[in-house]
Amino acid sequence: MEEVTCEICGSAEYDVLLNKLWLCEKHNWSKDRIILFYNNVPVNYRNVCCKQCGLVYINPRMTDEETIEFYKRQYREEFTAGKKNESWKLPFTNLHLGIEIYNAVVRYDFLERLGYLREGINTLDIGSSLGALPAYLKAKGCNAYGVEISQFSEYTKDLFGVDTIFKMTFEDFQTDMKFDIITICDALEHFSHPQKVLLKIRYMLKDDGIVLIEVPDIFKPHKALLGFFSNAHLFTFSPNSIRNLLNITGFEVLQFEYGGYCMNMRVIAKKSEAKKMQFKDDFPAIVDFVLRYHKCYSALEEYKRGSLSYESAMAVINETIPEYSVIKFLEALRLIDKGDIAGGKRLLFECLQSDFNEENLCVQKGNIYGLLAIASFNNGDMENAKQFMEKAYELLPRFYDFPYLEELERKGFFDFRGFVFETYLSYIGLSEVREILKKQQSRYNVKNMRKKTGR
Repeated sequence: MEEVTCEICGSAEYDVLLNKLWLCEKHNWSKDRIILFYNNVPVNYRNVCCKQCGLVYINPRMTDEETIEFYKRQYREEFTAGKKNESWKLPFTNLHLGIEIYNAVVRYDFLERLGYLREGINTLDIGSSLGALPAYLKAKGCNAYGVEISQFSEYTKDLFGVDTIFKMTFEDFQTDMKFDIITICDALEHFSHPQKVLLKIRYMLKDDGIVLIEVPDIFKPHKALLGFFSNAHLFTFSPNSIRNLLNITGFEVLQFEYGGYCMNMRVIAKKSEAKKMQFKDDFPAIVDFVLRYHKCYSALEEYKRGSLSYESAMAVINETIPEYSVIKFLEALRLIDKGDIAGGKRLLFECLQSDFNEENLCVQKGNIYGLLAIASFNNGDMENAKQFMEKAYELLPRFYDFPYLEELERKGFFDFRGFVFETYLSYIGLSEVREILKKQQSRYNVKNMRKKTGR
């Protein structure tokens, strides 16, 4: 363990935002519920906020050497593996593989939409995990590579037939190749020295190359705070702090939005001149938001347990973060299940007005439109079902386009229907509605033609 200074401005002065070990002792919680142990010593438990620039980071933390060993031996089992897939002894769940494919599709769609993808370009994915994104890019004609330190890199060839994933730290990765696109998604916050990582990325990019970064936003959590302030996330960025980090390492932001499974900050940047730190986060504002969000999430948990009515839960939401929509979404599903289609659809429409990010895939806008299409169809409202269906297909990630999906299912490596049902996604129901509407339209066209021709 070691004390560290702020990665962005170098200040050693900070305020403590969250001390997990202290919370365990105060509430007599079992430490192994929320505290990470490394060599039987609790680590990564205190999040602090820099007094000078507002960056939130873990301090003290494991040394660089301890961090590397942790990711080699412990991280995947601790945070992402879940129960093994017993059908073929994989150290991850069907849900985990589904989310990786989902994110690969989302990121591919995003890069394609902005016009960055073309055959023959060189791409590198840092923290590539099972390698779904490099596999997708390679299938589309890119020279795609990945770097992954954990044992998950060993499964990319079995899953996708791709052998261009290097099992090593990014710090140790060396190549003379220059890249058109480097992606570092859900990874930058895990590095001990993100400034050094970005400087190396800058060196490895072609002059006209771009980097895609996805990191969580401290002002848009997507789970309980003790989980959101993950022991494995050495940094918790804000829009200000990620822009500061890019400025001082010589990048210009080209695109900023939210996307992916966790609806994290999504940044496209290109090489530029280094600039001084320009932004600052306010510690009291962070504390205020964190406390308000905690009240929202607590109301959600009580509502799900049935100890808080919908009306009482929404009263908490309206007093704290009115745009928080999960409780409203769950109530909409409950109403639809009870047969109150109109009431459920009304709440789903209200959910569409919120821009607050949600980790749950089914609460994102594309899926809500899918659910509206299915509900309208089941209620006999074919016109609205068609309109909602078209909007859903416009917004939902093109999961069915993932080139390895059929082969993964054939080999028994992935159960698509199981993933869809576990995450309450509308893909299957939406597909069934589309096929029925197509047949109805086809019958209508034939009938109309017969009338016109007198046959």
